[in-house]
Amino acid sequence: MSAAFDWRNLLAILCGGGIGSVLRYAVTVLLTQRVGAGYAWIPTLLINVTGSLIIGAVFELSQTRAFGISPLVRIFLMTGVLGGYTTFSTFSLDSVTLVADRAVPLALAYASGSVVLGFAAAYVGVVIARAVQP
Repeated sequence: MSAAFDWRNLLAILCGGGIGSVLRYAVTVLLTQRVGAGYAWIPTLLINVTGSLIIGAVFELSQTRAFGISPLVRIFLMTGVLGGYTTFSTFSLDSVTLVADRAVPLALAYASGSVVLGFAAAYVGVVIARAVQP
């Protein structure tokens, strides 16, 4: 088995993915209770933007090793937790559903907003991580 498929990596991804998926479910349930089922895209947008912010910060901190983020912790956080937490497939389905509901302008705004805000959040995550490094 190559280093990429080391059992420790696989276990870290498995555990992290479970944690991220539970977090995604909790955020979705809590926000849907607040905004209503008719706005199910709002939790998805928030999850994707916050996930992008966090992945940007974790990436930068693991690249510089400023906080001692090992490759195993990086794979746990980025591939596991954030892979389970973020919801790009759900984002895609939400966009298609909005189009099917004849809310094309909202679908386009949602899709472009998700991409732009996700990119911006990842960038801000990198900037924040660089700012807090010793």
